[in-house]
Amino acid sequence: MSGPILLVDVGNSRIKWALVQPPQEWLAEGACAHDETARLLDEWGRFPQPASVVACNVAGDDLQQPLSAYWQSRKVPLHWVQASDRSHAGVSNLYERPQQLGSDRWAALIGAWQRARSACLVVSAGTAVTIDSLNERGEFVGGMILPGRLLMQQSLARGTHALKDFAGNPVEFPRNSADAVSSGIATALACTVQAAYQRLTAAGATPPTCIVTGGDAEWLSGQLQFGAIIAPRLILEGLLIMAQENAGK
Repeated sequence: MSGPILLVDVGNSRIKWALVQPPQEWLAEGACAHDETARLLDEWGRFPQPASVVACNVAGDDLQQPLSAYWQSRKVPLHWVQASDRSHAGVSNLYERPQQLGSDRWAALIGAWQRARSACLVVSAGTAVTIDSLNERGEFVGGMILPGRLLMQQSLARGTHALKDFAGNPVEFPRNSADAVSSGIATALACTVQAAYQRLTAAGATPPTCIVTGGDAEWLSGQLQFGAIIAPRLILEGLLIMAQENAGK
């Protein structure tokens, strides 16, 4: 039996990871902020040596370079995933410039297809919110990107004088500014997801599955008018599928 695989998702705000013994034994997992990378490397040093590391990164070279150097020093092969124009695990990338698709979105699409095997709306609710559509043939037909809940709050805080209280809740008819901000953000995000869901439904024969991941997955799912599957590991699941597919070649 081969050794465990370390899966790493370097996001805009956090690094998420999992140590997995193929095919599906999740041995350990965690997350940390970018400025906690040194502590994370110490933690990884206490684990058994992985056979390989498979990672995606949307946070730039400042984080990718030290992670690459660390695993090179331990003589562990590291593969940074990139979106491609070919099919992976049944998913085809129809982006106009396939390499422009974020590697985290690509991994999430592959993880979602493995779960649904049918038309699927894949929503990642983090620093940014991405809403990606898979048709019933496993083709990624397009998606949207918009600011997440925190970025919307920060934009209001920077651009206005009086709006500083963001401790409100989404309600039908807000009667204070905190609830008004929370309700506006929730409605903007939920309506965008619902519009994408309606478009994907209209394009196919059956209603799509909606899968939501990311730090705000539970919050955003609660704003939707249809059921959604919350999948906290979705990007890591996609990385695992790609690692296993590559190992079988």
